[in-house]
Amino acid sequence: MPPKKTIGIPGLLLRTFLPLVVVVAILLAAIVYNALYAITLKGFDDRLIAASALTGALIDPADHDRLIRAATDSKSDAEKAEQERPYRRNVEPMQRIRDQLGLTYIYTQIAGGPEDVLYVLDGTEGDDHTLIGSPDSLPAETVAGLRRVQQSGSIHISPVEYQEQWGLLKTAAAPVYGADGRITGTAGADVNVSVIQIATQNALFQSAMIGLASILACLFVTLQIVRRVARPIERLTQDALRIAAGDHSPPAAIRSPREARALRDALDRLNAHVAGAQDEAIISADRHRLAASERLLLSETGDPEAVVVLADSPARRLIWIATSGPSLASALAVRAMAELRDRLVARPALLDHVEALADLDLGACLVFDSATRQLSLIANAPLTIETDSGAIRLSPGETAHIPAGVKRLRHAHVAIDLEREAPR
Repeated sequence: MPPKKTIGIPGLLLRTFLPLVVVVAILLAAIVYNALYAITLKGFDDRLIAASALTGALIDPADHDRLIRAATDSKSDAEKAEQERPYRRNVEPMQRIRDQLGLTYIYTQIAGGPEDVLYVLDGTEGDDHTLIGSPDSLPAETVAGLRRVQQSGSIHISPVEYQEQWGLLKTAAAPVYGADGRITGTAGADVNVSVIQIATQNALFQSAMIGLASILACLFVTLQIVRRVARPIERLTQDALRIAAGDHSPPAAIRSPREARALRDALDRLNAHVAGAQDEAIISADRHRLAASERLLLSETGDPEAVVVLADSPARRLIWIATSGPSLASALAVRAMAELRDRLVARPALLDHVEALADLDLGACLVFDSATRQLSLIANAPLTIETDSGAIRLSPGETAHIPAGVKRLRHAHVAIDLEREAPR
């Protein structure tokens, strides 16, 4: 008989509480959505009221009266009027208000004309810009609201409504005063329904997140029951397998009982020991490979302590010696100086530039005059030369006399022959 299937405690708790939590989460999400939607609309109302009122207050009355006359004059050039200073200095603040508040349209208008209104100032740019004096028909409720604004000076705020030319909009209108103190028009601010829909979708998303958070809260409470024991042991098992596979990052530090923490600390110490031993082995192997490579290169380049006679004549002898200790760099410098010697033999004129051509960082040049027995130094630093009669310390450019009979000098156990013939 096959064993009877059982359900664990977490599954049993989820089966009991999850349906109730789902119902509560849906109700809570609906309440939150309605509240956020109302707040969103209220926010747009406040923004539109502030924008229309600010626009009406910023407009210069005398300029607006002049623009109204241009708008109602059928013979006036609308495009030319919009380029003149009265129009530009009033419309530019409106454009900044529109950009800062994220509005769709901002404008001023007057009642009358061939249709319901005539536009005066328009802060919209691009294809949706309306020229001064352009007529437009509006919904009856909006027209009634504009009349109330011109009669009482109040601010009209409309619901979301459809306008034939502009689509679904939410509109606010505030009074615009003329130079004589009377209300001569209205300042309008519109926001497209797509902007409201985006804000509404955000509210819907927040509501859904709240509902989801309620469901996750139930799962969280259930999982806390097994979290204190089961999860730490499971995580330590995963860390042990990861470390065994070669990943030596430290085990994760999570809240757990005292015994599980002790096990984690032991695993961390073991991991650190293994990682340190592995790093040391890699460093040691790299060091051995580097030493072997240097030995190989040294064997190919020759003796780094060799003396290279760059030029030799009966009257003058030019000798380069390595001043640094035995190293790969010194050996490469010796080889470079040997190649320079061959070039100097082929092109004696280069001897005038030997100070620039010779390696004076890893070596120095000694110039010996056979007739006067004078020894001079070409180098970047002072050099000590040993003779049978004592040591001679030369600074760059300094000259010393070599006693007669001295045929060999030394520098750090490197022998320097003063009378050896240069190789050909």
